[in-house]
Amino acid sequence: MSEAGEHYSAEAEASSRDPHDWGRAMALALTRLAEQLADEDSEDIHAVLVDRPLNLEIRDEEDGVCITVSTRGGSAG
Repeated sequence: MSEAGEHYSAEAEASSRDPHDWGRAMALALTRLAEQLADEDSEDIHAVLVDRPLNLEIRDEEDGVCITVSTRGGSAG
């Protein structure tokens, strides 16, 4: 698992600006982040996200939004 003080981030793009359509991109960004945080032999990589404060940033893109999830406080960009 990651050491204290280390910061990780992951992002994914959604092809819509409507928040109702962002579910897959959110899930993908969270999975990418969990993959970075979990031990290689972890059976449930998503468990490392439970009870962990995360930062969420949603940026406008030409055809939708870019969703970034990170372990650092404040703006990810």
